[in-house]
Amino acid sequence: MKTTYQCSDCLNTTELAYTKLKPQTFVCPDCCSVSFINESTTEYAGKLNGKFKNVYAELNESIVYKGKTYYIVGICTKTEKGSYVDWNEYILSDYDGNLIFLAHGSDFNSFLEEVELTPAMQEQLKVGGTINYKTSGYDFDFAQYAQTVAAKGIFFNKIFEESYNRTFQNTYYDTKFLSVEKYKDVTEVFHGEYLNKTSFRKLFVKEREVLYNNNSVLKNLALFFALISLVMGLLHFILNYNNIDSFTYKNSIVKSNTTVSQFISSPFKVVGNDKKVKLSFISEVQNDNVTLDVSLVNEKTNATYVTETFKHFANIQNHASGNEITFCGVGQGTYHLAFHYSAPTNMLATNYDVDYTVKIGGVSNAWLYIAVILTFLVGYLYYTSIVNRNHINNVINFNDLLRYNNHEIFKYAIGVIVVYMLGNFLFISNYTCNSSKVNTELENASYTGNRTHFVSRTYSSGASHK
Repeated sequence: MKTTYQCSDCLNTTELAYTKLKPQTFVCPDCCSVSFINESTTEYAGKLNGKFKNVYAELNESIVYKGKTYYIVGICTKTEKGSYVDWNEYILSDYDGNLIFLAHGSDFNSFLEEVELTPAMQEQLKVGGTINYKTSGYDFDFAQYAQTVAAKGIFFNKIFEESYNRTFQNTYYDTKFLSVEKYKDVTEVFHGEYLNKTSFRKLFVKEREVLYNNNSVLKNLALFFALISLVMGLLHFILNYNNIDSFTYKNSIVKSNTTVSQFISSPFKVVGNDKKVKLSFISEVQNDNVTLDVSLVNEKTNATYVTETFKHFANIQNHASGNEITFCGVGQGTYHLAFHYSAPTNMLATNYDVDYTVKIGGVSNAWLYIAVILTFLVGYLYYTSIVNRNHINNVINFNDLLRYNNHEIFKYAIGVIVVYMLGNFLFISNYTCNSSKVNTELENASYTGNRTHFVSRTYSSGASHK
């Protein structure tokens, strides 16, 4: 069932859904003229020259809410007097002419329906602190003066009138509220419920389409940058192929009451060339004056690769040190470690205990993970730029996204890959590997065979550790 309204200015007619409640104002959607509604005629009352802001729907659009179909009969944009705060309100009528209201602003989305203003509520409103509705209390939250700046359709008040609005929040449920609106001598009360933004927008056809298109573009961007991440994963393997695989050897050298000061580890193999070899070890002695030289020695040629010197510390109990050394660019072959302790010449027989782990190869994936995260961050920022340009409809299809703005997305892809490769060269690649050492003082406690037992302070050679 529909009712026809004629503009008193341009004389155009508009059909809107029937409402039980008789409207007082009709605003022409064609010329924005305001007409007051009499019994069977409309009387010109002026114009609303303001602009709508972020309106989600049009007159006569159908909305399904809680399984019931409603039709929009009135739309308006209101502002708070004396400020820049604005919001939109929609009046909807079902087939039987019953009304509900929807509203949204920058920080809220709500559903409202008018309720009876009882004498008890009228008395409570005079005090203004708390009012009771059904079995719940509603506490005063805030108040504002509102005026309509743009409108179209029918309204149930004189639309030029300023309203004094008060909001009362449910004492126990922060999603429920009462809105009290006063126009001159008329006071209306609406019971409302806040909705989440996505659910609210999905009530409207246009917004559902916008959400669908946005999601489509977001999925396409996610797919594209996932492919870029896959490319970086392949590059990670190709650029670091010589150290992708890793092998670990663990062993100990324990010598008690000996005057011998040089010990040789068990041999281990290095397969492939240009390898990183990382040695982690704990050395425990009985005198902090003891220093230790560690060398990587080729078993076949007896050539010494690198020698580094480590010191022990004046701990009360163990004089132990925890150490690391990285050898870079090690070629294929069989190697052993030479541990050479140097101490004062008058030092008697003593105990030596070395617990070591040799790791050959192995590449940190940390930079790859960081690069992937940065890639998707770039993708999201690119998505927001498309939204801000209002170009969502131009890139809904994947092929359209690739061609968009002269293949702009490939420039971002190339930039991301270049940054990844540069970071790989600086932080991961053997080309920038530095033979380095770390000499660590351990806590004053007996070594238990577990490296993590020790709390340490670190003394570094200053070379970067890969």
